[in-house]
Amino acid sequence: MSNLRIFEIILYSCLNLIPYLGLAIYPFIDKLRFSKKTTMFFAIILTIFQNAMGIYATTCSQSQKGLISLISTVSYAAFYFIAIKDYFGKLVFVLLIVSNFANFIVMAGKCMEGHIFPQMAIQNNRWTFSLCTIIVQIIFVPIIFIYFKKYIKGLADIKINGKMWRYLWMIPATFYLFWYHGLYFNSKSSLELALNYVSLIFTFLVNVGALLVYGVLISAMFEFEHNLKLRDENKQLALQNLRYDEMKKQMDATRRARHDLRHHISVVHAMAQNNECKKIEEYLGKYLKHSYLKNPIVYCGNFALNTVLVYYVQEAEKSDISINVDVSIPNEVNISDSDLTVLFGNLLENAIDACKNIEIEKRKIDLKIHKPNAEAIVFSIDNTFDGNIKMKGNRFLSTKENGSGIGIESVKYVVNKYEGDIKIEINEKKFCVSGVLLQPPEI
Repeated sequence: MSNLRIFEIILYSCLNLIPYLGLAIYPFIDKLRFSKKTTMFFAIILTIFQNAMGIYATTCSQSQKGLISLISTVSYAAFYFIAIKDYFGKLVFVLLIVSNFANFIVMAGKCMEGHIFPQMAIQNNRWTFSLCTIIVQIIFVPIIFIYFKKYIKGLADIKINGKMWRYLWMIPATFYLFWYHGLYFNSKSSLELALNYVSLIFTFLVNVGALLVYGVLISAMFEFEHNLKLRDENKQLALQNLRYDEMKKQMDATRRARHDLRHHISVVHAMAQNNECKKIEEYLGKYLKHSYLKNPIVYCGNFALNTVLVYYVQEAEKSDISINVDVSIPNEVNISDSDLTVLFGNLLENAIDACKNIEIEKRKIDLKIHKPNAEAIVFSIDNTFDGNIKMKGNRFLSTKENGSGIGIESVKYVVNKYEGDIKIEINEKKFCVSGVLLQPPEI
């Protein structure tokens, strides 16, 4: 094999690997499993391997070429899935988009070669094909990069339920099958199809239509997440306003208690002078029973979480619900205030609503929040309920009239955001939710 032929194969291999690999990794540049330098090193190793496979495929028999092509594809996909840490379905979604685009570039390059260098076009992977591919890439790669920057880049940060990606990848897979069927289930050879302007235009339109569909789908995801964040922020603000009102009441009650304290002391002093110990005990008991200072106003040092706990503990007591709170976490954690509010606000609100439907003597809530190590926060909340559960598939529905049941979904959203896990156990008398949040190095 001549040096020119080796150069042609290496050039073709690099043109059909490096731009598309970079495009596929670009949206997940902040979610690499390894450092950027390590990932770059493995990418270079992959490129060398692909070049070697391309050179070997030129010299081997026709029966071996299919196996070599499969090995090359598997190695490419394995590197991609190992290098990036995200939902498998999301990675497949992006990889198929890039593959569809790459197929169009190959067909466009071959079509251009066939009309500029017709004699060379019937040969495999000549320099003329690489030259035409470079021209097509110069035209279309910047366009697709802008598209990725606008739509696909933000896709990596969307925290929608991971189960959705089990199905969303089928959309680009469908467009891939369109291309595959048109190329291989046809009376014409792949070379004839590539040299045909009609086939090229058809492939172009399929890709444009696919990009439009992806754009609409991803825009809908962005809108959904934005609305969810707004709803959670509004809920947090409403909760804080309620808490501030309660704090104001507490402050007013404290002022009144301090103002009246000398009167109570005078009464107790008079009783003490008369040795009326029993009356003193009864008097103090009545005083403490009606005192606004009988409940703790600090459950933990984290202001956002403490605000949620104080408010919902008071709401539980207003509904005659026995509630036990066991919290042991630092003042500062790498979980945002809004996420703490949404997570434990929804859990406590759901528990209180469930307890209201049963007899007073059976109403009980147990909440535990602990930080066993530097990386995790574990929590559990158990509440009694009437055994009535509404579900649609694996999704819990609200038992309230016209309720959407979005509380549990919001809880799952926050848990997934911090790459944690959640477990729901139900029996005839108790509804138990437990989970763990894995704290990122920084918010």
